[in-house]
Amino acid sequence: MNFLELSNSILACPMCMSGAEGKAAMAANSAIALMLLVLVGVLSSVLSFIFYIANRAKRFSEDVPGEQ
Repeated sequence: MNFLELSNSILACPMCMSGAEGKAAMAANSAIALMLLVLVGVLSSVLSFIFYIANRAKRFSEDVPGEQ
């Protein structure tokens, strides 16, 4: 077995190796797009929560009485 043949079979998914066209390829592309949208939504929510906590901590640290 050639190393290049082995690397192609490991790296390529069955969808890519079969040369799927039509509805199967469209469904795979739609699934990938949906997963990317969910990932971006979750990451942006986490990032906005971090900014919210940082701003809140800064705001409350300025209001502490007795500290200079």
